[in-house]
Amino acid sequence: MTDPSSTNAPSGLAIFGYRQNGILISEAGVPASRPMTQGRFYAETSGIVRSGLAIANPNSDPAVVSFRFTGEDGDDVSSGSTITPANGQIAAFLNEAPFNGAASFSGSFTFNSSKPVAVIALRALVNERSELLLTTLPVAELGSTPVSTAAAVFPHFANGGGWTTQILLVNPAETAISGTLRFADPSGQPTSTLSYSIPARSARRFATGGTSATAQAGTVSIVPSANNVTPAGSLVFSYTRSNVRVTEAGVPLARADTAFRAYVEASDAIQSGIAIANTTANPASVRLELMDLSGASISGTTVTLAGNAQLAAFLTQIRGFESLSLPVQGLLRITSASPIAVTGLRSRTNERGDFLITTTPPVAESAPAASELFFPHFADGGGYITQFILFGGGSGRTFSGTIRFLSQSGEALRLKLR
Repeated sequence: MTDPSSTNAPSGLAIFGYRQNGILISEAGVPASRPMTQGRFYAETSGIVRSGLAIANPNSDPAVVSFRFTGEDGDDVSSGSTITPANGQIAAFLNEAPFNGAASFSGSFTFNSSKPVAVIALRALVNERSELLLTTLPVAELGSTPVSTAAAVFPHFANGGGWTTQILLVNPAETAISGTLRFADPSGQPTSTLSYSIPARSARRFATGGTSATAQAGTVSIVPSANNVTPAGSLVFSYTRSNVRVTEAGVPLARADTAFRAYVEASDAIQSGIAIANTTANPASVRLELMDLSGASISGTTVTLAGNAQLAAFLTQIRGFESLSLPVQGLLRITSASPIAVTGLRSRTNERGDFLITTTPPVAESAPAASELFFPHFADGGGYITQFILFGGGSGRTFSGTIRFLSQSGEALRLKLR
């Protein structure tokens, strides 16, 4: 998507859903992204899980993409290269052509491209009912971004009462890294710690037991050892009911900031939520302002979070928003004088009564502006439908521009939009 009237494009989010036999099985959120030339993400192929990658080439020339698989032990397993057509796209699971990865693998997938490309990683799980659950995973940009040694936070995890959480950490460095995972309850009190060590260029997976009969939630802080790089990665939490995994959602590792905007909606069918983590040891006053799609304020409230504490609630559960007139669709602006970490949540109950949840990544208002942003993947037809949500940053200006839909070969697509 482009804005020809200025150098800035709006922020955006795509939500694609998959229906099987008329029942909504899965939803996944895809943030609009900037192109990169080098990236890495956690990759897994097993009997029920497959990782995939979508690469969109926005350039007028083909992009040569080289790649390698690195196991959790740090050894390279295989490598190869492929060509993404001009203005075209490649989308495939990693055990398929053109990647041709092993049938059983866990570790990292690293790529280098001759041209900047937009990418998104996908995780597909086949559950006990042979249904496909989709989750998007972030791709860590390598090379051009400053290497951080600061702590980072997953603003939400869930464990017990049917919930389990996997933490997928990726080493963006060429040397081994180590540190500590610190779990805390919503009040900010530590509950457990776990050490991690990840070989150069590799990735590691950690999982909670999920054995408690009651659900526990809170935050996970990633604290690197002295002079060690902060890992990238994501957290995937899953909910199982009657021995069937019915939903999965991925939470990207969040960097703290002081102002965010997130797409939200609330209706009889859909409920957006938010998880906010205070990343400091001092109390934080957090302002929440709800705006409609035109930018007009609907309601506002202020919550106070104790040091290292967390708020995780659906929109109409937040004090000050309990009496909202439904349906609501718009933006939630979250601001604080102290650094906070934020993730958006979206829940709905499908036609079978299953509780589904996905994440809707917020946008930091300090994020650098871009002249163009890209959705590396969307799906329409065959049970799939995609929603595109565009919104401005903190400037208050009106955006206009063009959205282009292109096929994998780079040809213009004609779609029925509503």
